[in-house]
Amino acid sequence: MNKVQPKIHLTAGILFATMAMLVALLTRSSRDGRWRVFSVLSIWAAGLAWTLFMRAYRRRSAGRRNSFSVYPEGHARLIEAGRLPNRYNPHLELREYEICHFLIGARRLQFTDLPANQGFDPIQLMVRFSGGSYYFISRPQNILLPAELNREIYGEFVITSQRVMFIAPENGFEVPLQSLKSLDCSVNLVDFQVRGRRYTIQTEAAPLAEKVLHMLLQPPAI
Repeated sequence: MNKVQPKIHLTAGILFATMAMLVALLTRSSRDGRWRVFSVLSIWAAGLAWTLFMRAYRRRSAGRRNSFSVYPEGHARLIEAGRLPNRYNPHLELREYEICHFLIGARRLQFTDLPANQGFDPIQLMVRFSGGSYYFISRPQNILLPAELNREIYGEFVITSQRVMFIAPENGFEVPLQSLKSLDCSVNLVDFQVRGRRYTIQTEAAPLAEKVLHMLLQPPAI
């Protein structure tokens, strides 16, 4: 029932809106007050139907994001055991000898730059999330600074044997795995820099992503 509910509300919204417009045209040539009452009722019903449609659509979209953001238990156990799983993504075109090891729905966070007079080197700042707010922490001094979220983008966070990617309709990125600098992972954030540019990903599977990155970046045992 949840799958068809948004379609029902959408159809009702279009139907009542059309009725309201037709009745509005009729009231111009008629003095019958009943047409005006019917027009008001049609407008009210159309507004209610559109409101219900938007609520149902948002609930279904949130449900899809939440289900997509749950990491498969079997692959999580492999990572915890120190082994790299192989993930399949039909939308990802792998290069020669490239293997996808990590894939999950996530959000890319973009923060407003700190004022220049703060005197902090962005490279020395770590990002943390606590109590619904984001913070910058300076590494040497451990000073806490509020981080103002400028934008968040939903997409797919992907780690392969060669690249780290965020696949999204806009503001996605693709960087070589070996170019990651200042990698810092917390409970639900993966933060790193490439050529002085910060990339911050929020996902509940951040600890698993950290393990995958460390396994890929650590030098092979001799």
